[in-house]
Amino acid sequence: MIENMTLRVPSLMNSVAAYHELGYQDAPVNAASAAAIALSDRALQGCAYHTILMSTMPFQTLTLVEWQGDIPTPFATPGWSAMEVLVSDLDALFGKLPSAFSVLNPPAALSFSDQIRAMQVAGPAGELIYFTEVSGEVPGFELPTAAQQVNQCFVMINAVSDIQHSIAFYAKLLGCAAPKPMPARVSILSRTNGLDEDHRHDIAPIALGPGQLFELDQWVHRECVNDEPTPCGWHSLSLRRDGPPTDGSVAHRRSVNASTDCYDIATPDGERIEWLCPATSR
Repeated sequence: MIENMTLRVPSLMNSVAAYHELGYQDAPVNAASAAAIALSDRALQGCAYHTILMSTMPFQTLTLVEWQGDIPTPFATPGWSAMEVLVSDLDALFGKLPSAFSVLNPPAALSFSDQIRAMQVAGPAGELIYFTEVSGEVPGFELPTAAQQVNQCFVMINAVSDIQHSIAFYAKLLGCAAPKPMPARVSILSRTNGLDEDHRHDIAPIALGPGQLFELDQWVHRECVNDEPTPCGWHSLSLRRDGPPTDGSVAHRRSVNASTDCYDIATPDGERIEWLCPATSR
């Protein structure tokens, strides 16, 4: 399950206030182990941070880290691109969205299901968020229901440079069936690349566990400037699993404490994953 997302933000104070205004509370100090592991990245050491509680069941946190970098352009590079957050009443959120969040697309049904409505929003660090209301069953998907007005991240969206390669990688890593890509509107991806917003991009859902997914979106190639400083935006994702990855060649093991191991996963497009599981003796 998704236990923590770590996000680099230009102003910690402003971002914390914005997420509080959405209705989230602070995570208990003694319950943020996944956040502490993510913060062990040397690049983040010494940075001010704050951890928000997204959900109690399943337990999930969002860690905000103050970072001296530019606001990112959505889908400018492959990697973590957006979080999809479960909402009980999307229209009510649209009507009372805190001013730190900017609507990019108002509430609308997804192109492949009328049972899912989403609103695309940019957060105070430029982070892309899909606030999503699920109103009924969607064939082929096991989707959760919101326990509060603004709730857990149940989908993490990953722009990938080669969707077939990423599908094979994640299906093997997670031990799930490999889905077939399906065409869907990804309006922000189209807008960023000057395409018609009705353009269909290949996307593929990868099952993480009950009610949680990765969504792989085929990235539109753009020339990237590699020597620019790292911008704000998504740093990493922490997954809680029952055991170590099945393929040891894709992971570097770190013993975190007596009860927890962390595996740093080597992913196709460099998206950072901390795989947390019970400690083993090997």
